[in-house]
Amino acid sequence: MTDNSYSLVVAIVNTGFSERVIRIAEDLGASGGTIFFGRGTSTRTKVSILGVPVEPMKELIYIVAKRRNASAIIEKITKECRLGEPDTGLAFSMPLDEVSGLPG
Repeated sequence: MTDNSYSLVVAIVNTGFSERVIRIAEDLGASGGTIFFGRGTSTRTKVSILGVPVEPMKELIYIVAKRRNASAIIEKITKECRLGEPDTGLAFSMPLDEVSGLPG
């Protein structure tokens, strides 16, 4: 694995946690990320208010990081965002074959 090997770290967390995820990634060597907003569709948790279903809002964070840092980023996100608890989100990484647009 060369120093130019990258992974895409994806974190899907409850609303309000994206800034924490970005801070974690930056502290561990990434140069930021991209935040998307979406709805959760967990089949385990069906919440309703007065009979109207409420779909939990989620934040999706995409982070391009050195492959050697990806596991540490996921581990810290899991701990600080409590991803081990039900319905809090998930994090994973995928290797990237080609990357352009990153500094140095």
